Parts: sequence; C-alpha cells; structure tokens
Amino acid sequence: MKKIIINADDLGFSVGVNQAILKANTEGYLTHASLMANTEYFQDAIQLIPKFKNLRIGVHVTLTCGKALYDKNVLAKNGKLDWTFAKLLFLRKTSKVLESLENEIENQILKIKENGIEISHIDGHEHVHIIPSINKIVRRLAKKHQIPRIREINENFFESLKFNGSTTNLANIIKLILLKTLSLFNKGEKKIGFYCMMNTCDVRSKNLFRFLRESKSYETVEIMLHPGINSLDSEEYLRNLDSRFVSFFKDDSRRTEFELCFEKEFEAFVRI
Repeated sequence: MKKIIINADDLGFSVGVNQAILKANTEGYLTHASLMANTEYFQDAIQLIPKFKNLRIGVHVTLTCGKALYDKNVLAKNGKLDWTFAKLLFLRKTSKVLESLENEIENQILKIKENGIEISHIDGHEHVHIIPSINKIVRRLAKKHQIPRIREINENFFESLKFNGSTTNLANIIKLILLKTLSLFNKGEKKIGFYCMMNTCDVRSKNLFRFLRESKSYETVEIMLHPGINSLDSEEYLRNLDSRFVSFFKDDSRRTEFELCFEKEFEAFVRI
C-alpha cells in the first residue's frame, strides 16, 4: 500500500494560510507543514503549535521574500530579501554570497528550533533549495542539525504528464524540466517521490487520487499543497507583498487545495 506525506507549504506566510493548515490538520488529513521563519506571521503560527494534532513541521527555506535573519546578509536590501528563483540561480556565488546564504538558512533553522520544534524535514520556498549551490548548503546544515529529510523534485516526467497533462500548462512543464535538470547536480537519495510540479499550487483531486492508485514509481510520495483561506488575509497585508504573491493568495486554488485536505479517499493510503 502506498505511503503518503501530505505537506502544506508556507506555514507562517499569512493568517489565512495558518488557519487553513490548522483546520486541515486537526479536522482533515494533513500530516506535515513547512514553516517560514522570517515572515510576518511566524509568531502567529508558533502560537498555534499546541493546537496541531501530530503535525510534523519542517523548515521552508525562504530567500525570495521576508526579512533577513542574518544581519550581515549581503543579499538583503534594507533588511529584506527580495529575490526570485531565476535571480538566485544566476547570481554569482562569491564567498560573501555563499557565507550569507549559509548563515541565513542556518538562522532560519535555529529560529524554528529555538521555539521548541523538532524539525522533520527541510525544503524551499519557490524551490530555491534545488539550486545546486544552495542545495549543498541545505544538505550540510540538515546533517549538522539532524534533519532527516530533504525534499526532492524527482517526479517522473512522463508519468506526471499522463496523470496531469490535461490540467497543466507550459510554464509548469518548463518548471519541472528545469528543476529535474538542476536536481541531477544534487546528491538526492531518491527514496521519496514528489507530487506535483505540473499542477503546482493547483492540485486536482481527480488527478491526485488516480496517480496514487496507479503510479508505480515510488512506494512513498510527498504531496505538496498550498492551502489557504483567502477571506482571512487583509488587503493591507497583501499591498506590501510582491505582485506574484498577491495573485497567489487571491487565487481560488488556495481554497481548492484546502478542501482537498478533507477528502476521505486519503484513508485508502498509509499517512506518515
């Protein structure tokens, strides 16, 4: 029987995300969440910890938004991180840049640990942890801090196309190809499969459960979701975010992925 990790990214990003994850865990089937340590609603997420039901929490390494936790971070502007995946990928990795990346990521890990959380995994906001130079740092720090699992972007391209091709778009196909290509330079263990870049932020229940029933690629699969309750996020907060995040928060798929967490079909699989 297939084993599944149902993971919600972006814990700490907003009130709506925090509340969606709380409900999806305590009333639904959500088993894991990835926590952003440098965001405005980190403390709001921390206050919810006692209410969670056996929720396993990981580090959502955040380099494309939020405040810098390392005060000498050369990547920060006015104390804030404002990057994109592409800019980080092509950024010249000088010794000072690498030092800033390592200290920033470790500070994020330490902030989560200092709040009494046993870290179950580590991944990256907008998948920045897949960039090879950053992946090396993440793996080194995961070993240092005894974090047992690092997210791999290893889904089978043709199998994913089979189950999700009718609902994907060209941008997500290109994104998957890029991430899988970059992953070739990383030392992944490839023990746990990943679902699903082709419908990233727009996972469809019909596609997902067909995949879980029929896929033969991995015995254990991590399902990445981005649940949210849009109505709980204030316009004032959204105005201060980059436009790409505003559209993300307002997308109806946040509610769709939240509702997916309550699907009884998950009971047919082993949740770990």
